Amino acid sequence: MVNFEVDTFARQAIGFDRLFDVMNNIRGVDISYPPYDIIKKDEETYLIEFALSGFKKDDLNIKVKENNLTIIGTYGTGEGESTPEYLHKGIAKRSFNRDFVLADTLHVEDVTFSEGLLRIILKQIIPEEQKPKTLKIN
Repeated sequence: MVNFEVDTFARQAIGFDRLFDVMNNIRGVDISYPPYDIIKKDEETYLIEFALSGFKKDDLNIKVKENNLTIIGTYGTGEGESTPEYLHKGIAKRSFNRDFVLADTLHVEDVTFSEGLLRIILKQIIPEEQKPKTLKIN
């Protein structure tokens, strides 16, 4: 495995400040809960699926700001409910905050929550001025 030092590369690259900030911020972040998959459906479409057993739609908050996709899940006992005494607790149910950095051309197309799965569809939309052009030779 190749060990890549962001700090060393940052001293030789100019204009990539935002990228290095992102890379430094995700170092050491626990990304094991909640479990999720990232699926590339085709060249333009991505799907992020979260397994959120026990969550309700009202427990979830999804935001997109600039190029950051944030999924926040707040899990807790409701008002007047007491915490049960577990003999065995194998199903993880806790609050979480998950951030993803999206490419400039990725946009959230759809969000659904059904049967304990949160699905976020991302679509790559490339502006006309960034698409490859065939030039006519004079």
